[in-house]
Amino acid sequence: MRLLLLLNIVFSIILLDTYFQKAEGETLKQCMEKCVSYEGGNSDANKDICKSRCGSEMLKQSHDGKRDCIGEFKSCSRNCGKEKIGQPTPCHKQCKATLRTCN
Repeated sequence: MRLLLLLNIVFSIILLDTYFQKAEGETLKQCMEKCVSYEGGNSDANKDICKSRCGSEMLKQSHDGKRDCIGEFKSCSRNCGKEKIGQPTPCHKQCKATLRTCN
């Protein structure tokens, strides 16, 4: 009985995930329309569910392709070793210069 319930939940999640996979260039409005129709109507509860679901998809899409400048800087600084306060090494200077030009 528990196994059937677990399998049902897993398959439901997989089906929902494949149904709501983001099409390239889909807007927030398109995602909301698709989600509301899938959830079964234009009720407040369905709108709240869809706002959460589509909002998280839009956030994922907005971060795709962007560099993690601070992460790169920290990694670079770790490779340089300890920095003495007021006396940065050439390696640390290079890391800071890279951070300033990062987009």
